[in-house]
Amino acid sequence: MRLSEERIAVLARTITDRLLDEELVDLEISEDRLVFLIESLIHQDLKIEDEIDEEATAFLLKNKPNLEEGGTEWEVELERKKEELSIARGYVSF
Repeated sequence: MRLSEERIAVLARTITDRLLDEELVDLEISEDRLVFLIESLIHQDLKIEDEIDEEATAFLLKNKPNLEEGGTEWEVELERKKEELSIARGYVSF
């Protein structure tokens, strides 16, 4: 995971505040519950990214053993495989 628990909490609170300040949502749940739900979504998203990264790395280690891990060619191939895996899962990464 690339974000600390504290950073996720701050992001969730910021998103919630912005949604409420701009009146983009009508809450039928508590504000704290909304923050919790947004935190959960962030965690799920980060977990998917981690899984894709691990799967892409494992693929390269198994199928491209001649590449130097961390080298330029490795990074290009890693990004290519992560994009392929993301598309296969219907996941949009930024």
